[in-house]
Amino acid sequence: MSSHLEKQIDALILSVAVPVPLRQTFDFLVPEHALKNQSQIQPRARVKVPFGRRELIGVVVEVKAHSDYPLNKLKPAIELLDEAGIFDDQLWASLLWLSRYYLAPIGEVLEAAMPLAIRQGSGLAPAYERVWRLTEHGRSASIDELKRSPLQLAIVKRFMQQSILSSNEFKQESKSWHTPVKSLVEKGWLEEFSREPRLSITPNMSHEGDDASDVTLKAALKVTLTDEQANAVDELRALINNNAFACALLQGVTGSGKTEVYFAAIEQTLSNHKSVLILVPEIGLTPQLVARIERRFNVPLAILHSGLNDTERHTAWWHARQSHAKIVLGTRSAVFTQMPELGLIVVDEEHDGSFKQQDSVRYHARDLAVYRAKQANIPIILGSATPSMESYANALAGRYTHLRLTKRATDVSLPKIELFDLNKQPVVEGLSPAMSEAIDHTLHNGKQVLLFLNRRGYAPVHYCSECKQAAKCHRCDSNLTVHQRVNRLRCHHCGYEGRLLHDCQSCKTKDSMLEVGEGTQRVEAAIAARFPQATLLRIDRDSTQRKGELAKLLEQARSGEADIILGTQLITKGHDFPNVGMVGVLECDHGLYSTDFRATETLFQQLLQVSGRAGRREDVGHVYIQTRFPDHPFFEYLKGHDFDGFSEQLLSERKAAGFPPHGHFALLRAESAHQAKALQFLRRAKADCGHQDGVLVMDAVPAPMERRAGRFRAQLLFISQQRSSLNAQLSRWLHYIATDKEAKKLASTVRWSLDVDPLDHY
Repeated sequence: MSSHLEKQIDALILSVAVPVPLRQTFDFLVPEHALKNQSQIQPRARVKVPFGRRELIGVVVEVKAHSDYPLNKLKPAIELLDEAGIFDDQLWASLLWLSRYYLAPIGEVLEAAMPLAIRQGSGLAPAYERVWRLTEHGRSASIDELKRSPLQLAIVKRFMQQSILSSNEFKQESKSWHTPVKSLVEKGWLEEFSREPRLSITPNMSHEGDDASDVTLKAALKVTLTDEQANAVDELRALINNNAFACALLQGVTGSGKTEVYFAAIEQTLSNHKSVLILVPEIGLTPQLVARIERRFNVPLAILHSGLNDTERHTAWWHARQSHAKIVLGTRSAVFTQMPELGLIVVDEEHDGSFKQQDSVRYHARDLAVYRAKQANIPIILGSATPSMESYANALAGRYTHLRLTKRATDVSLPKIELFDLNKQPVVEGLSPAMSEAIDHTLHNGKQVLLFLNRRGYAPVHYCSECKQAAKCHRCDSNLTVHQRVNRLRCHHCGYEGRLLHDCQSCKTKDSMLEVGEGTQRVEAAIAARFPQATLLRIDRDSTQRKGELAKLLEQARSGEADIILGTQLITKGHDFPNVGMVGVLECDHGLYSTDFRATETLFQQLLQVSGRAGRREDVGHVYIQTRFPDHPFFEYLKGHDFDGFSEQLLSERKAAGFPPHGHFALLRAESAHQAKALQFLRRAKADCGHQDGVLVMDAVPAPMERRAGRFRAQLLFISQQRSSLNAQLSRWLHYIATDKEAKKLASTVRWSLDVDPLDHY
């Protein structure tokens, strides 16, 4: 160590962010191998460092001449992994802002912005992939030789359609592809070689150029815009060509053709030789959008979402970073994608709660996207039929350009919404007589029926008819949900599973357990019995667990294969089911009287979105909602599709209460295996955070669901009219808890997290 220190007298110090939940960077000496070329050490490069008994991959935040610690206390870094920084200026500034705004550890922020392979120290470029092609013998031999090997024959036939195939493409043919491919190589039919991984979706080379077929194709894809769409496109083109930051809220009723407006803006951006980032809330929205983008734009497309494996994500990230991909389409984490030629960001269904990360770094992808656009000095489009109150308030205040599409692109009227009063008619297996009659009438007219029930499983409660006790999760304050087909009881909060028992475990009465309430599986069984001639499709988390299953079911729904589509919120978001004539909402009353102040906003968005699936083509659609509160003012706004009236009323209430967007929240959460410790920690936190003008700190209280996964949870709410005041108080407390021995000791007895701008108060 001493020889190293002698060389470091005038040396540079590396300030490194490591992926640990500590809100600071750590100083290290330059590693031995880099001592001679210290001038080439770049900030934002990855570095391997010793950290306790581990070796971690961190990112150099700063290269400096001095440290607050004595040189003999500093350890040398092990290895510099990059010759240059891996983040460009704009993305780097956005990541630093995210860390400051959400008061998140910078090391965890930078970790979230990198694919797994990059976080683990691999090279920036993905490893070469193995691929195969037909040999000269394979191209000339008769396929009759392979008749006794059907899998080999199927693989060779694939090569007749595509000259080169990778392992991922073989998997589509069979999971057991290794053996037949090996045999074909041994027989001399195939040869193996390596190449740089390519994007899964690349331009259709047969349509490049200005030949007649290309002109015909593009003409066929052109859509005649409505006057409202054309006006919106004109404004967006002006923003794009202005080469400056601007945020536009595109508020369009369901079926108004927001996607065509996006496409016109994307087309303008691509013609300016810039690339586009498109964010969607759910994986389920990507297959349909990918197909439309492929047909419309002849450019490389990268896709990023949680359904991809690590190699696929790394490949997409690399091609976006190298500017090979001109369009990047992804879910929440795609907001971290580095795109040097970024010219436009589109956030579809911007109101959706899926854009908010609920663990680790609790960022909101929409808000980070807006900041990224500001840093890149480019426009961003936020699109929704039912904007979030935050975006809507910004539009009303003039901070966002407000573009409206008030009519459907097909010129068909919005669906008629009617209420079925459950106080006046019975409900059997989730369906009232009026709902059953409406389903029958719709099917008779040759239209599809879409039924919405945001509760999966068979029944939400397993109940004893004798002692009146419900089967509860032993780890959570929640009832167990019945999943009858697999004969299991499941907790939808912690994942616990147990056998479905017919005898009560409390009073020991035989055969006393009943299923109470309806989930999608129970309603599915009831519909199958009531409408035996109808083809039924259920779309929920249980039916879409396998990779690719969601896309498959949604395609079946769109193609008209199913007569009745039953689903949860997975079917409400942006899907186009052309033949749906009726939407039925089976249960929604729980959202009218919730402890969550956002519940009515979320419910209104959900119901208006699912209503928009009906009657999107020739005929006016019908929406029927079962409720026990038909006189609630909420439904008057809903029946009139009056989002503006509802929002203005809601914003007025929130302004009076000082709630977002007219105020700012932060939620400090704590959990412990011991009931008192979480509350004790939060009460001490309230005392330690001190007084800050303009900030109200509520008392520590148990969470609405106090026990979850065997741990007791509590929360402390901070409210402020000024973001700066809230940030100052929280920053002061975070510094205190990191430096005070007693506070640090108490914090170590619980799990705690800080959520700035929380969406979930549960």
